[in-house]
Amino acid sequence: MNGVSLEEILSRVSTLPTLPEAARYVIATIDDETANADSLVDRLNTDPIVVARILAAANSSAFALRSRIDSMRQAILVLGLKEIRTITLATAVIDRLNLGSGAFDPRILWRHSLGVAVCARAIAEDLRYNPEAAFTAGLLHDIGQMLLFAAAPELFEEALRRCRELDEPIVESEQAVFGFDHAVVGAELVRHWRLPTEIADGIGGHHDPEGGHFGEMGDLIHVAEVLSHALDLGKLPDNRVPAVSSLACARLGIDWADFSPRMADIEAAYDEILLALNLH
Repeated sequence: MNGVSLEEILSRVSTLPTLPEAARYVIATIDDETANADSLVDRLNTDPIVVARILAAANSSAFALRSRIDSMRQAILVLGLKEIRTITLATAVIDRLNLGSGAFDPRILWRHSLGVAVCARAIAEDLRYNPEAAFTAGLLHDIGQMLLFAAAPELFEEALRRCRELDEPIVESEQAVFGFDHAVVGAELVRHWRLPTEIADGIGGHHDPEGGHFGEMGDLIHVAEVLSHALDLGKLPDNRVPAVSSLACARLGIDWADFSPRMADIEAAYDEILLALNLH
């Protein structure tokens, strides 16, 4: 261990770019059934970067539209509010939190995170949980890695080297170098950002849902993480499929025989969002 505490890492949160207002609004209104398109458009129009990415996504071949989309209101009418909220969150987060150098490639991280997000949304829909909250927790589940890299790049690259050389899970390498792992850091980070508790629970429990009180979202993001690896979404280098917690599966009540027909839909949805976000 290298003598840097969790508190010190969190104190360096300013090394990360802040989430844009549009992304914060999407996350804050996950459980708000009164949230409407007008409120989202008002926030989107204050952020030209997010607007440009959403319009590019809406006009991409992923959606095969016959006419060009040139406004947020038109995009919402054509694609639907749910799809716009998904694209808003994904583009805003990925554009802002795109740090990397040396051994750390953020594009790999985000392709994986989108895979987990798509799996989480599908599982949530199947089990009648909140699919938007599940997508958000999946998208942000490895955000702790971004903060570790931004706050202590040399130590994080040491953890990455150890992971490669010893062929051990990244969380074990992080524990050896820092004394804690990115799941703990990520959960504390989103609490610092005052995001919903269930998002923090999903992040905190995604590697070890039996290691604390992470609720249903901790179980769900853990299972989504394993499923994403099993489907090899993102084509990760040296992809390994983690062991799935049978307790998490039992607590969720997931029936893999019933769920298996959705695998093709998950892969199609993943390919679609990668293309829309130009991450393919």
